[in-house]
Amino acid sequence: MHQGYGDAGNKAFQRAWLLDPEATWVAPVLDALKAVPPGDERVDIEGLLHVRKVSITAGIISYNMEDTIQRCLDSLQGAVDHIVLIDCSTDRTAELASEYHNVTIIPYEWTNDFAAARNTGLLHMHTDWVFWIDADEYLVNEDRDAVREVAGIYHDSVVPTILCLWQINLIQNNVKHNFSQTRLFPLGRGLRYWGRVHEQVGTESGIYNNEAARHKVKVRVFHDGYEPDVMASKQKIDRNLNLLRTMIEEDADNPAWWFYHGRELLGAGKETDAVEALIEAERRAIPHPLFGRLLDIYKYLMDIYYQRKDWEQTAAYCMKALDYQSDFPDAHYMLAQVRMKQADHLYREAETGFKKAKESFHSFRSIVSPDHEIGEWKVDVALGDIAHRAGKSSVSKTIYSNVLRQYPRLVNIVGQRLTTIEAERQRLNDLSK
Repeated sequence: MHQGYGDAGNKAFQRAWLLDPEATWVAPVLDALKAVPPGDERVDIEGLLHVRKVSITAGIISYNMEDTIQRCLDSLQGAVDHIVLIDCSTDRTAELASEYHNVTIIPYEWTNDFAAARNTGLLHMHTDWVFWIDADEYLVNEDRDAVREVAGIYHDSVVPTILCLWQINLIQNNVKHNFSQTRLFPLGRGLRYWGRVHEQVGTESGIYNNEAARHKVKVRVFHDGYEPDVMASKQKIDRNLNLLRTMIEEDADNPAWWFYHGRELLGAGKETDAVEALIEAERRAIPHPLFGRLLDIYKYLMDIYYQRKDWEQTAAYCMKALDYQSDFPDAHYMLAQVRMKQADHLYREAETGFKKAKESFHSFRSIVSPDHEIGEWKVDVALGDIAHRAGKSSVSKTIYSNVLRQYPRLVNIVGQRLTTIEAERQRLNDLSK
């Protein structure tokens, strides 16, 4: 970029972003590139960025998705070589999908087991890689080439690589980003699915081992299946809770099943039961150091206790999260929120205490002489300090001014506070200009 090769620089940056979708440098760097001329072709850079071409099958499980299946299939054209649709529908989903030349439809009798359905689909795939997408999702047009590119990058990895996509969820006009969707992995390397719902990719020995690697990549899919009306119409939460209960009965030691159970219970409004399940998930995670959702558990518990205004428990889970991963932004943010709430509470207690100190002069009688300056001016100055710390500069200025008018000798103490307030006011004025 600094040498004036804008096109080559852009390609290198796009590869970097592909391999680190959460990178914070992207917007300013791509903006800076706009001022750089394209430059001549850089054969050396093209060579560095070259990846082998691999073949890809897209896998889709569908159940009565006639409203969204065409949108999904359209988005995949040019991104994959073949599409396998594992279809359990009674509506026109299969009929609409049959209009696409590269779609193979596998009629499937639903058995309340998403992993079984996906593993059945794997038997009908004969390409190098598989890319799983839901029927209510669609691939971002700009990322069509990225699917094949990133698969080629990781194709020759010593251990099979499971790639986590960037799911963009549209929920009541809000956008939620999810980077934990394991959807893209090589075929023929012993990978399969585990779990009746919220299924996980692993090897024949399970999901908690070092037999596969996991990486996040910038392959974006839009998803609107979490809209409340969609969730209600398909009774997804009830279905998921029933399946998760069965999964826990079958494999109670798996922390993932307890975590997902807690999350679904929370979605069903059963907060107390959700907390119990999440705490159990944390306990079950101890023997599984490769379990990757511990921060998720802490995040949900932080949020729950914060809503309950239980600052002590919220802070405890923030600290657990930071002990586990010291740069977790959510924990730093939530802990700061808790400290603010605690500070507000302490300020209110301090304000009450100062006022009681002043009022006590009316009733206190003892051989011990109190500090009469407390009642004369110290309490008022302290109340001014609280107002200042709370951002109530005009209130604190009034309090300080009244004290100084009554006790001019306090100019060194109170005058400095008034000077500070005036300096802050001037700084804000300058900023606004």
